Amino acid sequence: MSALQEPAAQADQLFEQERRQRNVKGLSTGVLVAAATMALFVPVEWVVMRAHFALLQSLTLFWIASLAVTWVLIKRFPRWALARIDDLVFVLFLFVSVFNHLLCWFDTGYDSPYSLTILFVLIGVNFFISWPASRSAAFGMSVYGLFLLPLAVGEVPVGDIRIVLVYQGVILGTALILVVFQKHRMALERSEFHARFEAKSANKRLEEAYGQLKQLDQMKSEFFANISHELRTPLTLIVSPVDAMLSSIGPGADRDALKVVRRNASRLLRMIDDLLDLAKLEGGGLRLRVERVELGDLVQQVVGNAHPAAKAKQIELLLASDGEPVETFGDAHRLEIVLTNLVGNAMKFTPAGGKIDVRVRHRPNGTTVEIADTGPGISREQQAHIFKRFHQVERSERRHQGGVGIGLALALELAELHGGSLSVDSELGEGATFTLFLRRGKEHFDADALERRQGQTLDHPARRIEDRLSEAPTLDGAAATAGRRMSIPPTERVLLDRGRVPRILVAEDEDDLRGFMVGLLSRTYTVDAARNGSEALELMKKHRPDLVLTDVMMPEVSGLDLARTLKQDPSLSNIPVILLTARGENEAALEGFQAGADDFVAKPFHANVLQARIRAHLKMRSLSLQLADQARLASAGTLAAGLAHEVKNPLNAALNATKVLEHGGSSRVSNEKLMGVVIDALGRIDGVVSALSAHARPADGDDMVPCNVRTAVESTLNLLDHKLKHGVAVHQAYETNGEVFAPARAFNQVILNLLDNSIRSDAANIWIELSQTDKLISVAVADDGPGVPPDVVHRIFDPFFTTRVEGEGTGLGLHLSRRIAQDCGGELRYEPRPGGGARFVMEIPAMDLAA
Repeated sequence: MSALQEPAAQADQLFEQERRQRNVKGLSTGVLVAAATMALFVPVEWVVMRAHFALLQSLTLFWIASLAVTWVLIKRFPRWALARIDDLVFVLFLFVSVFNHLLCWFDTGYDSPYSLTILFVLIGVNFFISWPASRSAAFGMSVYGLFLLPLAVGEVPVGDIRIVLVYQGVILGTALILVVFQKHRMALERSEFHARFEAKSANKRLEEAYGQLKQLDQMKSEFFANISHELRTPLTLIVSPVDAMLSSIGPGADRDALKVVRRNASRLLRMIDDLLDLAKLEGGGLRLRVERVELGDLVQQVVGNAHPAAKAKQIELLLASDGEPVETFGDAHRLEIVLTNLVGNAMKFTPAGGKIDVRVRHRPNGTTVEIADTGPGISREQQAHIFKRFHQVERSERRHQGGVGIGLALALELAELHGGSLSVDSELGEGATFTLFLRRGKEHFDADALERRQGQTLDHPARRIEDRLSEAPTLDGAAATAGRRMSIPPTERVLLDRGRVPRILVAEDEDDLRGFMVGLLSRTYTVDAARNGSEALELMKKHRPDLVLTDVMMPEVSGLDLARTLKQDPSLSNIPVILLTARGENEAALEGFQAGADDFVAKPFHANVLQARIRAHLKMRSLSLQLADQARLASAGTLAAGLAHEVKNPLNAALNATKVLEHGGSSRVSNEKLMGVVIDALGRIDGVVSALSAHARPADGDDMVPCNVRTAVESTLNLLDHKLKHGVAVHQAYETNGEVFAPARAFNQVILNLLDNSIRSDAANIWIELSQTDKLISVAVADDGPGVPPDVVHRIFDPFFTTRVEGEGTGLGLHLSRRIAQDCGGELRYEPRPGGGARFVMEIPAMDLAA
C-alpha cells in the first residue's frame, strides 16, 4: 500500500467504525419508536378487527416485549451490538415486519390498507440506520418476499387486484427510492467524514509542526544561552586579569595595549548581549519593567558618557531640549540601550571635526529624541533596509566602520515594544537624523510585553555606557571606567569565630576560570575547588565551607541544583551561596534566588567586585556567629546561676562534714551520719553535673544528631530547678518519647530559652506539652504570666527586641530560637494562651522524616 493510500484506508476504517457507532444509537431509538407505534395500533385493532383482537393483542405484547429485550441487550452489551449492528438491524426489523404482515392477513388480505404499514418498517429502518445501498436493497426485498410468501401457498386471499397492484407499486417504489437515498447518503457521509478526517489530520500536522517549531525555538534559546555561557567564561578570563593589570600598571605601551584588549572584549560582550536580546524579541520572551522615566535625564546621561569619545575623535557633541517634560513611562534599562546605540551609531559615522546634535522635544502626546550627525548620510534605497537585522550599508565609506548590523535593528524593536517608533531622515552626503518617539503615559503598552514578576533591576557590565560606545575607533574610556570601579585592597581580611580564616568552596567546570578564581581568592581565604556540583557536595562532607561560589551551568549537578540542595539541608542551609552566571537578565536572577542563592555575579566580572560580594557575605556570616555566641553566653549565664545555687549548698555541707571527720568526729553526731551527709551532697552534685552534660552534649558539637525531646525537657528542668522552688507549678503532659534530628546543644538551648522566659514572667503555672503527629513533634511551653502585649507581638522574633528592662537580656533568644527551629526544618510560633498568658509552640519533623 502506497503512502497516499494509507491515510485513505485509515479514513475508511475510521468511517466504518463511526457509522457503526451511529447505527447503535439509531437502533436503540428505532426500537423504542417501533414499540410505541405498535402500542398505538391497539385501539385501531379493537375497532377494525375485533374478532381477532385477543390474538392480535397477545401478538402485540409479544413483539413489544421482544423489542424491549433487544433494547436492554444493546444498552448492556454495547460492544457486542457494535460488532454485529448491521446484521442485528436486518434480522430484528425483518421480524418486526412480520407483525405488519399479520395485520394484512387477519384483515382482508393483500388488498387490506394495512399493506401500507410495511412502509413504516422500510422508511423507519432507512431513516435511523445508515448502511450501503446493497444492504438497503436486500432488506427491502426480504421484507417484500416475506410479505408475498403466503400468496405462494394460497393461504391469503388476493382481494381486489387493482388495489393490490396500487399498494404493491407504492411499496416497491418506496423501497427503490430508499435504496437510492442510502446510496447518496453514504456518499455524503463518507465525503463529510473524509473532510473532517483531513481537517483533523491537518490540525494534527499543524500541532506537530507547531510543537517542533516550539522545540526548535526552545533549542535556539538554549543555544543562545549556552553560547552566552561559553563566550562569557573566556571573556571573564580576559576582562578580569586585564582589569587587574590596568589598575596596577603605569602609562606606557603595555597599558595602551591592555586598553585595546579591554575595549574589544567589551565590544564583543555587547554584541553577545544584543544577539540575546534579539533572540528574545523574536521569541516574544523579552519583557519590559515599565516605570516612570525622566527621559531628558536619561538622554543627558548617555550624552555625558559619550563626551570622552567625542572629544577623542574631535567631534562636537551638543544636547538641547525644548518644551515642558511630559509623563513618560518605559524600561529605563532598555531605553538606555536604544539611546546608546543611536549615539554610538552617530559617533561611528561622523568624521573628525564633525558635529552631532541631540535634541529632546517634549510634546503633549509624547517625547521625541533626535540624533543628527554630519556623517556621509544614507541613500534612500538603503534607508529601507538599515533597520533589518544584520543588514549593513554597502557603501565603502560606511562599511569600513565594521559592525554586524544588530544595533539599529535592536533599537527599532525595543522602541516598538515601548509602543513608540524609530525613523531616519537622510540624504547621501548630508548626514543623517534618527528620530525616536515615545508616547505619553502607559496605557498603550501591550500587557504581554510587561514583566509579570518584579525583581531587582540588573545592570550587567556589558550595559555600561562607555562599553556600548566602545565601537568608536579612537574611544579611550578605560581610564574612566577603571576610576569608577570599586578598588578594595586584596589584603583586607574577614575572620570568623575564634579568628578562623573563612573557607570558600569554588565550583566551576571551566579549568582556567576555576584556577583563576582559586588563585585570586587563596591569597585571603582557604579555598577548596570542585569541577561540578556533585564534586562540591562530596567536598562539603569533608570540609564544611563558610561560603560557596558556584557556576550555574555545570555537568552532573548544576549550580542551581547545588544551591537548592544546600538550602534544603538544615545543617547547610545557613551557608551563603553566590552564583556565577552568564545570563544577566532578571529571569536568571529570579531563577537563582528561587533556588535559594544569596547573591549572583554576572560574567564577565571584575575581580574586585567579586571579592567585595564575597567579603560582604562573610561579614554577615561573622556577625551571625557573633550573635549566636552572645545568645549562648546569655544561656550560659542562666546555667551558671543554677549551678552556683545547686552545687554550692551541697558542696558546703560536704566540706563541713569532712572537716568534722578530719578532726576525729563529733560527740553529738555519729561518723555514720556525717558520712551520709557527704554521700548525699556528692550525689546531688553528681545529679547536677549529669543534667548539665545531658543538656550541653559537648561531644555532639553543631552536628545534626538524634535528640530525644523528653530527655531535653527533663534535663533543662533539672538545671532550672533552683528557679522553680518559689511557688511555680510545672504541669507536664508527655504524649511522645520521640526524637528529632537537630544540633543537640542548639535544640536544648531553644527549650532553655522558652522555659526561662516563662519563669521570668512571674507566672504561677507553667505547662509543658509534648505531642506527635504523623509528621511533626511538637514542644509547647505555656504560662499564665502577663503574656505579650498585642502591639509588640509582631516584633518578638526580631533580633535585639526585648520586653525586659534595659540591660537585662540580649533580645536574641527568641530570634535565634526560631532560626534554630527553621534550620531543623521546623518552626517556632507564638500564640496567646486562653485565659491569659503566653504559649510558644516549636514543631520539628520527627526523626524518621527528618532523616
